[in-house]
Amino acid sequence: MNRHLPPVIFVSIIMTIIIPLQSWAVDCSSADIELTSQAAVDNFQTTYGGGRTCDTITGDLIIRGGSGDPQVDISDVSGLRDISAIGGSLGISGNLILTNVDGLNSVTKIGGQLSISQNSLLAKIDGLNGLVGMQGDLSIEANPSLTSINGLVNLRSAMNLRVQVNPELTSIAGLSSLTSVGKLYIGYNEALINIDGLLQLTEVGYSLDIKNNAALTDIDGLSSLTRVAYQFNLRNNTSLTNVDGLSSLSYVGFYLNIESNSALTNVNGLSSLNFVGTHLSIVNNTALTNVDGLSSLTYAGYFTISANTALTNINGLSSLVRMVGGLEITNNTVLTNVDGLSSLTSLLSSLTVKMNDSLAICEGLSRLLDQWDDATPGPGPGASGVPDVGGAVLLGDNLDGCNSIQEIFADASYSRINAGLNDAWYNPDTSGQGFFITVFPDLATVSMAWFTYDTEFPPIDATANLGDPGHRWLTATGPIVDNQALMDIEMTSGGLFDTTTEIQRTDPPGSDGTILLTFTSCNSGTVEYDIPSINRQGTIPIQRVANDNIALCEALSSD
Repeated sequence: MNRHLPPVIFVSIIMTIIIPLQSWAVDCSSADIELTSQAAVDNFQTTYGGGRTCDTITGDLIIRGGSGDPQVDISDVSGLRDISAIGGSLGISGNLILTNVDGLNSVTKIGGQLSISQNSLLAKIDGLNGLVGMQGDLSIEANPSLTSINGLVNLRSAMNLRVQVNPELTSIAGLSSLTSVGKLYIGYNEALINIDGLLQLTEVGYSLDIKNNAALTDIDGLSSLTRVAYQFNLRNNTSLTNVDGLSSLSYVGFYLNIESNSALTNVNGLSSLNFVGTHLSIVNNTALTNVDGLSSLTYAGYFTISANTALTNINGLSSLVRMVGGLEITNNTVLTNVDGLSSLTSLLSSLTVKMNDSLAICEGLSRLLDQWDDATPGPGPGASGVPDVGGAVLLGDNLDGCNSIQEIFADASYSRINAGLNDAWYNPDTSGQGFFITVFPDLATVSMAWFTYDTEFPPIDATANLGDPGHRWLTATGPIVDNQALMDIEMTSGGLFDTTTEIQRTDPPGSDGTILLTFTSCNSGTVEYDIPSINRQGTIPIQRVANDNIALCEALSSD
């Protein structure tokens, strides 16, 4: 029997032994390690390797200088080149002469957080380019010489991310592999001109803050972002001219604050936004002229539009129908009208329109403030006495026409007659009389039947087999011109109940008189009559017998 193994089998056995040995991680001999001097870094393996080259730190690794002695402070971390995994957190802070972290090239994962802060001369972090995953927060803060974070190019996720007070940082391109994050804060980076490094980010699990970045001109880097689960603050970025980078954002779960961005001229980039759960705030954006970018917004909790000194209109809110909170429009000095709110039918909370120095046209609030309930369903009567406003209505310190509900309705004009006016109408002071009105839009004509009584009581001995002998009815038809119809009155006589007797009509039609029918809203109008044959002229205010068709009328009118 041949006792020698073939060469191929022998090599295979060696490989099965060697490969597992190479893959074994060697733990360094302390759970948490803090290095505070160059000597401690250089002697790392001697101190913590236990006679072998260790590559795994089970706890935290803290690299902290700051003694002020260049012979002691950390300037080079190449002594850590064999470390591939850190079970806890990695902190690099307070190092006065450290310029790079190239000695950390082998680190691929961190179990806790990564904090890089207050390193006076640190200009780049390319030494972290092997890092793929971490389970904690990433904080890059107060590094006065940091110009690049490209070393994080392979990092795919972080629980929370904070990049702040890095005055020389111009780009965050190093975050280009990041697809999701819990909290994201980018603030007080004075030289940061864009956030293109976030192009892969699709969702923020909690909050997004972009604040006080004085050189930031655009946020195009957020073009893939569709959802912010809780809060989004875009505040005090004084060079930001647009928000076009938010073109995919459709949902903000609770709060969206766009505040004090003094160069922002429009919010067109929010064209996909349809839901803000709790509070949408657009405040103190002094160059903002319109909110047309909010044309898709259908749901908002509380909405504040305040101190936007260049805002002339809010037409972009035309899709907003119902709000579960309140609405506040204040201190917008050149706002002239609120026509953009003409579709708004209900507020669960209060309405405040105050201190808008140029606001004189508030007809856009007519549907919300009318005295009938056009919401389906509305919240019911509130403290204001307005059925569709659940709280107080506070109007004042605007121009005449916008300081009270009475002023608003005095100026309101109904746009045109439509089929939503088809109904029974009457004057409550003369109940028992009334009008049936039918609109024929295709013919641009209105037809009216007027059920009334004679001008005097009939003789005491007058009898009638059907109804009162004093009953009278008239008909009228005429063409529509905007919110009016001028109709010729036609009187008929000579007929008998359910009998084919010949009917006598006014000849020629209209010779008995005319009616000018005018509508001032979907529930109010006047019948102005002139009947020369009986020398009677007058005006009758009318309203609907029932309010069921008001919503249809208002929808057709706004169309």
